[in-house]
Formats: sequence, structure tokens, C-alpha cells
Amino acid sequence: MQYSTENLINIYGSGQGLPTAKQWETLLSGDMNSPLTVVNFFKFSDRADSTLISGKEMAGREAFAVYVKTSVPKVSQVGGHFILRGIVEGSLIGDNSTQWDIVAIGQYPRREYFFKLFQDDEYQKAFKFRQAALEKQDVFLVSTV
Repeated sequence: MQYSTENLINIYGSGQGLPTAKQWETLLSGDMNSPLTVVNFFKFSDRADSTLISGKEMAGREAFAVYVKTSVPKVSQVGGHFILRGIVEGSLIGDNSTQWDIVAIGQYPRREYFFKLFQDDEYQKAFKFRQAALEKQDVFLVSTV
């Protein structure tokens, strides 16, 4: 599959808890053959956004658990792995303006493998639960050369 900003926006959207067009472009501009680490910080909403998950009423944590049930095995299936998935205890340094609930760090031997997630139909469906679950998230792309 040829990836483009337009294609990714058509499938996943852009802005408001999703990458902006510029952020999608940053992801696409990297060397597809080089390693990539993805660092995720997640803050749950009290209630999941039911409009994103076919009207289902659930807590943010519950919706995120639905996402995790699909996403964790999918990361392995595409050739990646998690080096860390954990609950944040608290802040040691910094202003702690956002008290994150979970941190997850995934590694992919090739950036191209990360894109395989975006192609997967089951992952695309599960991703809606991620969107619905979160009040806030920060996701960083780290080149590991």
C-alpha cells in the first residue's frame, strides 16, 4: 500500500486527538527501512465518547481496554514489540500539569512495520475505542539509529 497524508486522514482523520496533517507528514517522511520507537502518554476520560463507538456507554478505561485487546497482539503481528507498558505512579521532575495514566513504548525494527498497523481492518476498528477512551494523549516518534 502506498501511504499518503490524504490516505491516512481519510481512514483515521486529523486533529482533535488524532495527528494533524503536518504530524502525519512527519511520520511519512522518515526512512521506512530504519527503526522507530513510539512513545505514548495516555490520560483517560471518565466516560468514553459514545459517539465514536456506536453509542456504547463505558468508562474511558473500559474503552481503552477494548483497544488494547486488539492493539497489543497486532503490534506483535506486524513485527513490533512493547518495551514498556505501565501505569504512571506520579511525577518526579516537571510541572505535572497532566497526570498521565499509562505510558506505552513500542519499538519497530522498521518504520514500515508501524504502518502495517494502520492497514489492518481490526486495528482501524479498535482505534476508535482508543479515541473514545482518552481525554488527552501525547505520542512521540523517536528515530532509533
